[in-house]
Amino acid sequence: MLVAIALAFGLVAVSFVFHYRVLLWLGSNTSKLNLPTQTQVLVIVVVLFLAHIIEIGFYAITYSWSVSSLELGVFQGAPVDDAMSYLYYSGVIYTTLGLGDIQPEGHIRFITAMEALNGFLLITWSASFTFVAMGRLWPWENACAEPIDKPEK
Repeated sequence: MLVAIALAFGLVAVSFVFHYRVLLWLGSNTSKLNLPTQTQVLVIVVVLFLAHIIEIGFYAITYSWSVSSLELGVFQGAPVDDAMSYLYYSGVIYTTLGLGDIQPEGHIRFITAMEALNGFLLITWSASFTFVAMGRLWPWENACAEPIDKPEK
């Protein structure tokens, strides 16, 4: 049980630090790319998407290791026996989608619960960052203005 708790909190710490570093890099470097402002927003969204995929990968690797080497539990339901299955399961949990076709048993349930909370926080953090970046980079006055030539009915 203590191993599962340590792994879960270690993953939370690693993913928070990784995400923080990605956000710092984006905040410092997107303007240096000399791209149009809307393209900078696209770069931010793509990099954050990739960061989330990497964070899902952290958990997927840990699940594989926890089941095969540490024997912290097993998965019931749909078979989880290859890298793509672990990535799928981790992605479902990280995004809090929770399809339920795979059920963890044993101490890996705690890691699963922590991943759901962690993923929710990191996705929300990314959304907040993107919202602020769009407020700074997106030309809202043009996007929300009424058309000059209104079509007559």
